[in-house]
Amino acid sequence: MPSNVDVSWLLTVGERVLGDERLYADIAEGNPPFSTWLYLPFLVMERLTGLAAEIWVSVGLAAFAITSVYCSARVLVRGGEKPLKQCVWIIPAAVFVVLFLFPPDFGQREQIAVIALLPWLALLSARDRAADFRAGSVAERFGAGVGAGIFVMIKPPYSVLSLAVPAMVIALQRRSLHPLLTTENMVGGTLTVVYLIALAVFMQPFFTEVLPLLRQVYLPLRMPVLGMLMLWPVTMFAAMAAATLVMVYPGRLHRDAKILLLAGAAYVPAFVIMGKGWTYQALPFLTFGVLALMLQSIRLKPLQSLPALAKTGALLGLFSIVKLIVAQQSLAFAQPRSDLDAAAVAVSRVTDHPTFMSIGSQLQAGNPLARMVGARVVARNPSAWMVNDAGILIQLAQDPAQRLDLETLRQEYILAIARELAAKRPDIVVDDGTAEPRAPTPLRDNVTIAKALEGYRALLQNGSVTVLIRADIKARQ
Repeated sequence: MPSNVDVSWLLTVGERVLGDERLYADIAEGNPPFSTWLYLPFLVMERLTGLAAEIWVSVGLAAFAITSVYCSARVLVRGGEKPLKQCVWIIPAAVFVVLFLFPPDFGQREQIAVIALLPWLALLSARDRAADFRAGSVAERFGAGVGAGIFVMIKPPYSVLSLAVPAMVIALQRRSLHPLLTTENMVGGTLTVVYLIALAVFMQPFFTEVLPLLRQVYLPLRMPVLGMLMLWPVTMFAAMAAATLVMVYPGRLHRDAKILLLAGAAYVPAFVIMGKGWTYQALPFLTFGVLALMLQSIRLKPLQSLPALAKTGALLGLFSIVKLIVAQQSLAFAQPRSDLDAAAVAVSRVTDHPTFMSIGSQLQAGNPLARMVGARVVARNPSAWMVNDAGILIQLAQDPAQRLDLETLRQEYILAIARELAAKRPDIVVDDGTAEPRAPTPLRDNVTIAKALEGYRALLQNGSVTVLIRADIKARQ
């Protein structure tokens, strides 16, 4: 599978940053800089070895997941978790869950965040088991703190609740501030504060250039709260949480499962507030839900001896996990890529390492295609997503004054893209395919953009992408 559109774009951004381009000046990336920094090690390895950064993402994430799950299991076993010693299968099963629960979203920041947080959650559970709230070695506490910091820095401030809620619940149960003032919390908190200060001091263009754009057309375009709560990721997590609670009847939920469910439930508000409904944004709470079910299931009595209600919960939990995994694996295997392969072949037949620009209404095919053909992306933005979003908001606007403001913004975005096309004259320009969501007016057919595209000819068009090439570039013999 090609890398998904977000990972491809962040690899492209990182490559350009390593090439001395300025983040938020030469490149308009909508996320804080830590999202770009995450992928720099993979790009450095690409330069050192010649192997594609996508390969290093796969290898690095697998190694990270194995290390994280192993360290988490080790912390729990040392704290007296005999069921983990008896059910060793749960360790590779957990590695599979954190790596491949959502194959189309492999490598997303949220997946990295989940893997990073697992040792912190395990350490919190091990501490809660001890009367003096002590657990873990110095290295384990420091590592868990770094992981917690990574989790928060990937999606501040949305991710904070996933740490705060479990720690505060335990603090209230113990009537002590100790769960909030642990070594790992101090390490993670310090990292996050230093990062936020560096962002405020050294990344001023993020606040002056990027945030206004996001406020204008990105943030307002969100689903209603009730609609978000009815989406399948939320209902699936609710079903898994209910199954975990019911399967322990008439007993109590084990602390390992409880902490995971609290962390997952605390991430649901972030998913709802973001209001996009994208699956990768639900990855943290769904992964925590599956792991909670697994950790609770290894502590069940034999199925025959369980009360009827507990049996129902166990079966519901098993059904939820199987349904989620089968659905996502099927989606991965059924995901079409022939259009993207055809576009890559068409470009590679004509030119090597072309300059590249996307004017598509969304990210979609442009980002992985650029990586597949070794193109040098010269556009400031990853696509013309802001034009598309402004067009949608214009259609939704009830106030004539607001509609006029949005139309003015949309025209400004179109003019900016046209000027960039005219100034940079990239070798390849890609736009939406015949089956892609489209802006109110297809951008390549817009009068201003069409004028800027004079001197380009169609190279290929299919359902996923339209590829335009500069007319003066001759096909290789």
